[in-house]
Amino acid sequence: HNGTPASPSSLPLLHGKRVLDIGCGGGLLTESMARLGASSVVGVDASSHVVEVAKRHSFHSGSGLRSCDDDGDGENDTTVEDGIRYIGGMTVEELANHHWHYSQPQRQRRRRLSENPSSETNNRDNHELFDVVTALEIIEHVPDPTSLLRSAVSLLRPDGILFVSTINRTWKSYGMAIVAAEYISGKVPVGTHDWNRFWSPDEVERMVCDVEHGGDSGSGSGSATGHEEKYVMKQVGLSGMVIQPPFVNLKWSLDPLDTDVNWIGAYQKQRVR
Repeated sequence: HNGTPASPSSLPLLHGKRVLDIGCGGGLLTESMARLGASSVVGVDASSHVVEVAKRHSFHSGSGLRSCDDDGDGENDTTVEDGIRYIGGMTVEELANHHWHYSQPQRQRRRRLSENPSSETNNRDNHELFDVVTALEIIEHVPDPTSLLRSAVSLLRPDGILFVSTINRTWKSYGMAIVAAEYISGKVPVGTHDWNRFWSPDEVERMVCDVEHGGDSGSGSGSATGHEEKYVMKQVGLSGMVIQPPFVNLKWSLDPLDTDVNWIGAYQKQRVR
């Protein structure tokens, strides 16, 4: 506390970042993102019921987390700067098409307008977009994963990163994720997974990256010459998530050489040069 700015290496991993957690469920990942230093985290889920569970878990006394729907000063809440916001009963497609900034808490909008009085004229500027969007273990459970992923991309800032995890469609995944997990060990309820809805890394990369995105999803999207800037998604990371023996311990590790079952990919929104 000698007045010297903190070095980047000493700051929390997500310091100052805005994060969107799609399919947040009970809020375990949402909470983790907040504890890793994100300035604000939004958890959205199509189920209103599970979001109510997430709120009770996140905001109990002593959690150190607070809701950014709270219009108070939050002087005693130091874990996150703006807090966590949960949105239940809404898909990410509805969120992306819902004039997102109009639904934000009034406190955030007042602060934003004081910093930039003209910001309200931008329907989808960087204040409403996210540095990180997560869609973990969700696309194998929705009827239209392409729609979900493209809506997720539309909510990313330029240079932002989308993380997607799912299960590959291989015979190995059928044996481990369905036969072993559901029928033998009982770790997962029978019927949780449909092998035909598992997705390979190549398939997800095509869903995410085979579209050029216009500049309406970035601040100052019009260039000095009046041309709209364009963005593409590029895969910047891929790794398998492998369970280690003895399997009963549920200990996992990352292995870039084994994406046969569970895997995670990272995709960055990059400006077209």
